[in-house]
Amino acid sequence: MTIYQTEQRKTLIDFMKKHSDTSFTIEELVKKMQSDLHSVPGKSTVYRLMQKLVKEGTVKRFVKGNSRQFVYQIAGCEQSDKHLHLKCVECGKLFHMSDQLTGNLLKQIFADSNFSIDEGQTVLFGKCAECRK
Repeated sequence: MTIYQTEQRKTLIDFMKKHSDTSFTIEELVKKMQSDLHSVPGKSTVYRLMQKLVKEGTVKRFVKGNSRQFVYQIAGCEQSDKHLHLKCVECGKLFHMSDQLTGNLLKQIFADSNFSIDEGQTVLFGKCAECRK
Protein backbone atom coordinates (compact mmCIF):
# COMPACT_ATOMS: atom_id res chain seq x y z
CA MET A 1 0.00 0.00 0.00
CA THR A 2 1.41 3.38 -1.00
CA ILE A 3 1.17 6.08 1.65
CA TYR A 4 0.94 9.67 0.50
CA GLN A 5 3.27 11.73 2.70
CA THR A 6 1.76 15.20 3.11
CA GLU A 7 3.50 17.95 5.06
CA GLN A 8 0.77 17.77 7.74
CA ARG A 9 1.25 14.02 8.11
CA LYS A 10 5.02 14.42 8.40
CA THR A 11 4.64 17.20 10.98
CA LEU A 12 2.24 15.10 13.05
CA ILE A 13 4.38 11.95 12.96
CA ASP A 14 7.60 13.86 13.72
CA PHE A 15 5.94 15.59 16.67
CA MET A 16 4.58 12.33 18.06
CA LYS A 17 7.99 10.66 17.67
CA LYS A 18 9.57 13.47 19.70
CA HIS A 19 6.97 12.77 22.40
CA SER A 20 6.93 8.99 22.05
CA ASP A 21 6.45 8.39 25.79
CA THR A 22 3.29 10.51 25.87
CA SER A 23 -0.27 9.70 24.91
CA PHE A 24 -2.50 12.59 23.86
CA THR A 25 -6.15 13.23 23.21
CA ILE A 26 -6.64 15.01 19.88
CA GLU A 27 -7.32 18.28 21.73
CA GLU A 28 -4.17 17.91 23.87
CA LEU A 29 -2.12 17.04 20.81
CA VAL A 30 -3.29 20.06 18.81
CA LYS A 31 -2.78 22.40 21.77
CA LYS A 32 0.74 21.06 22.45
CA MET A 33 1.68 21.29 18.77
CA GLN A 34 0.39 24.88 18.63
CA SER A 35 2.56 25.85 21.60
CA ASP A 36 5.69 24.06 20.28
CA LEU A 37 5.55 24.52 16.49
CA HIS A 38 5.07 27.38 14.04
CA SER A 39 2.92 25.56 11.50
CA VAL A 40 0.47 22.90 12.66
CA PRO A 41 -2.34 20.95 11.03
CA GLY A 42 -5.88 21.93 12.00
CA LYS A 43 -7.87 19.81 14.44
CA SER A 44 -10.03 18.27 11.69
CA THR A 45 -6.88 17.31 9.76
CA VAL A 46 -5.38 15.74 12.89
CA TYR A 47 -8.58 13.71 13.42
CA ARG A 48 -8.51 12.51 9.81
CA LEU A 49 -4.79 11.69 9.87
CA MET A 50 -5.04 9.94 13.22
CA GLN A 51 -7.66 7.53 11.89
CA LYS A 52 -5.30 6.58 9.07
CA LEU A 53 -2.26 6.30 11.36
CA VAL A 54 -4.14 4.00 13.74
CA LYS A 55 -5.33 1.84 10.85
CA GLU A 56 -1.75 1.59 9.54
CA GLY A 57 -0.41 0.68 13.00
CA THR A 58 1.84 3.76 13.18
CA VAL A 59 -0.16 5.07 16.15
CA LYS A 60 -1.85 3.14 18.97
CA ARG A 61 -5.23 4.23 20.31
CA PHE A 62 -6.27 3.68 23.93
CA VAL A 63 -9.29 4.53 26.05
CA LYS A 64 -8.36 7.27 28.53
CA GLY A 65 -8.98 5.82 31.99
CA ASN A 66 -12.64 5.02 32.51
CA SER A 67 -13.82 7.74 30.14
CA ARG A 68 -15.23 7.59 26.64
CA GLN A 69 -12.26 9.59 25.35
CA PHE A 70 -9.37 8.18 23.33
CA VAL A 71 -5.68 8.96 23.62
CA TYR A 72 -3.12 8.33 20.90
CA GLN A 73 0.55 7.39 21.09
CA ILE A 74 3.12 6.70 18.39
CA ALA A 75 3.95 3.00 18.15
CA GLY A 76 7.58 3.93 17.63
CA CYS A 77 8.63 0.86 15.70
CA GLU A 78 8.44 -0.72 12.29
CA GLN A 79 5.76 -3.37 11.87
CA SER A 80 4.10 -2.69 15.20
CA ASP A 81 1.32 -5.04 14.12
CA LYS A 82 3.75 -7.99 14.35
CA HIS A 83 4.30 -7.96 18.11
CA LEU A 84 2.50 -7.14 21.33
CA HIS A 85 2.88 -3.88 23.23
CA LEU A 86 3.00 -3.28 26.96
CA LYS A 87 1.69 0.03 28.33
CA CYS A 88 2.45 1.33 31.80
CA VAL A 89 -0.70 2.67 33.45
CA GLU A 90 1.37 4.96 35.71
CA CYS A 91 3.83 6.76 33.41
CA GLY A 92 2.22 5.96 30.05
CA LYS A 93 5.34 4.50 28.43
CA LEU A 94 4.77 2.03 25.62
CA PHE A 95 7.09 -0.98 25.49
CA HIS A 96 7.58 -3.40 22.60
CA MET A 97 7.53 -7.10 23.38
CA SER A 98 10.08 -9.02 21.32
CA ASP A 99 8.82 -10.80 18.23
CA GLN A 100 10.01 -14.13 19.63
CA LEU A 101 8.26 -13.71 22.98
CA THR A 102 5.11 -12.47 21.22
CA GLY A 103 5.16 -15.49 18.90
CA ASN A 104 5.62 -17.93 21.79
CA LEU A 105 2.83 -16.34 23.83
CA LEU A 106 0.39 -16.25 20.91
CA LYS A 107 1.13 -19.89 20.03
CA GLN A 108 0.53 -20.91 23.64
CA ILE A 109 -2.76 -18.99 23.80
CA PHE A 110 -3.89 -20.56 20.53
CA ALA A 111 -2.89 -24.06 21.71
CA ASP A 112 -4.74 -23.62 25.02
CA SER A 113 -7.90 -21.90 23.77
CA ASN A 114 -7.92 -22.18 19.95
CA PHE A 115 -8.19 -18.38 19.98
CA SER A 116 -6.25 -16.28 17.50
CA ILE A 117 -5.13 -12.89 18.83
CA ASP A 118 -4.59 -9.87 16.57
CA GLU A 119 -1.26 -8.61 17.86
CA GLY A 120 -1.67 -5.29 16.06
CA GLN A 121 -4.77 -4.58 18.16
CA THR A 122 -3.53 -5.98 21.47
CA VAL A 123 -1.90 -4.02 24.27
CA LEU A 124 -1.20 -5.42 27.73
CA PHE A 125 -1.54 -2.92 30.58
CA GLY A 126 0.43 -2.96 33.82
CA LYS A 127 3.24 -1.15 35.65
CA CYS A 128 6.81 -0.84 34.39
CA ALA A 129 9.85 -1.54 36.59
CA GLU A 130 10.39 2.19 37.24
CA CYS A 131 6.84 2.76 38.45
CA ARG A 132 6.80 -0.38 40.62
CA LYS A 133 9.70 1.00 42.72
